[in-house]
Amino acid sequence: MPFSIACHTPLSNFEAGLNYKNVKDPAIVVSFPLLSDPDTSFLAWTTTPWTLPSNLALCVNPELEYVKVRDLQRGENFILLREGLPEVFPIMKGKKWKKGESPYH
Repeated sequence: MPFSIACHTPLSNFEAGLNYKNVKDPAIVVSFPLLSDPDTSFLAWTTTPWTLPSNLALCVNPELEYVKVRDLQRGENFILLREGLPEVFPIMKGKKWKKGESPYH
């Protein structure tokens, strides 16, 4: 049921349909090079690129699976969330590999 957080009340069908529109939000993928290996970078996706100049750290979730891939065109390694691999490297769509393997592009 559509709900107004501000009013703490349900919305009617009419209210829920008001001002509804699809919008495109800015989003970018940014690379963060490892200090210990400048040829390897973490990739991070954000919808708030204006906050990047103030970023002091990059957080990862130990519960999620990350993969390291080699971009042969750029000659660089990237570490990213496994689920994001087909979005960043479309050539990986539909490819399968065993857990623990690093799929190299």
